[in-house]
Amino acid sequence: MSEKKTRSGRHLQPAPSKKLNKWLNVLIGVVAVLILITTLYIFNWQDNIEDTVKEDPVVTSPEENEEESSKEDIVSNEEEPPVQEEEEQQPEQETAVETPSDDPIVDRVITDESWQPTPTTQTGGHVSSYNPESVDWQEKVATITGVTGIEKDNMIIWRLQNNGGADKAIATVSTKDKTEMYRVSMEWVNNEGWLPVKLEVLNTVEGAY
Repeated sequence: MSEKKTRSGRHLQPAPSKKLNKWLNVLIGVVAVLILITTLYIFNWQDNIEDTVKEDPVVTSPEENEEESSKEDIVSNEEEPPVQEEEEQQPEQETAVETPSDDPIVDRVITDESWQPTPTTQTGGHVSSYNPESVDWQEKVATITGVTGIEKDNMIIWRLQNNGGADKAIATVSTKDKTEMYRVSMEWVNNEGWLPVKLEVLNTVEGAY
C-alpha cells in the first residue's frame, strides 16, 4: 500500500513550468534592450558635449577688452605722423653767399640778402658821426655786433671810418684774443638805420685799415 502511494506521489509532482522559462527569456531580452539603450545614450551624450564645447564662443573679460582697446589706440597714435612738428623742424633757407677775395689778408667775403638795418632812434636829417659818445657811433657798433656776433665788451675796434661817402662806413674789428677778425662795410638807410652790406673774414688786422 505504501509503495503505491509513493509512486503515485512522484507521478503527481509538477514538471518545471514552461511559463517560468518564458518569463525568464522575456526578462533577459528586456535587460539586453535596456543595456543597449543605455550604451547608445551615453555615446550620444558625449558627442553632444563635444559639439557644445566646439561651438561655444570665446568670451573675454572686460579687463582684456580694455587692454586690447588700449593697444589699438597706441598703434593708431603711432601711425599718425606729427605733421606740425615736421614743419617746425624744417631748416630755414640759407641766404648767405661766400666768395673768395684777391686781398691776401681776407680769407673770404660774405654777403647776405636777409641782413636788415639796425633799428635807429635818430630822427630828422642823418649826420654820420665818429664820436664814440654819439648815438650814431653806438648804432654803428650795434650793427657790427649783429653781423659778426662779437659783443661790445669783447670787441677791439681797430678802425671805424668813412668809406667813401657820408652814408657809408667801414670798421676793422676783432675779439680781444684776436681769434676772430673782421672788416665790416655798412650803409645808412633813411629812417631805418645802418645796414651791413659786406663782411670780410680776415686772417690778420695788420694792413686791414
